[in-house]
Amino acid sequence: MTMEDGVMLVALGEIMVVLLALIGVGVAGCVLYLAIIRGQIDEMLKELSEQHRIARLQDMVGGAPGGPVDLFKLFKHIQKSRELEWEKPPQDVDVVAGRNDIMDSMKTLCEKYYLNAFTIATDDGLVVASSMEDAAADAATYSHAFATGDLPDDPQVMLFGVRHKGSALVGIIRTDHNIPETWVEFMERDAVSILKRWL
Repeated sequence: MTMEDGVMLVALGEIMVVLLALIGVGVAGCVLYLAIIRGQIDEMLKELSEQHRIARLQDMVGGAPGGPVDLFKLFKHIQKSRELEWEKPPQDVDVVAGRNDIMDSMKTLCEKYYLNAFTIATDDGLVVASSMEDAAADAATYSHAFATGDLPDDPQVMLFGVRHKGSALVGIIRTDHNIPETWVEFMERDAVSILKRWL
């Protein structure tokens, strides 16, 4: 091998190294560019997803497309959904059979209709029966409200009339669920069954 051949081989080697370096930079550049593109695509998808969510909320509560969502209407929609959630049937339990006393029956009525407490009072504020140990305050306050036709000052309280042996009584419900008004007739029927059994 001559000197010129050696120089030629060295030159070719250097060219190959430069080409490989350029190819490496090119590959790295492509990978970096693809990563940038992927990030931009993710941002676009996120933005589209956000717009889609806003559009769905606007479909639910109304409002101009692309405009802000009315938060009050959204709250009312959620509240309505919560009411529908509790429009499931009462539990299939007997409020009288197998119960130890009137309080046991009243507690079973609460379980049946998903109530926190249930009290029956006279129209002048005396406790007739209750699922609570101390229901005197509720009986006094809400029997008067019912007699005067006022709404309860507590949003967790619901009132309805009960008749037993010719007497007008007041049913006082405490619940943090939205109980359907269609249940009132069933509750009154069960309350009368309890009164007939124990009083």
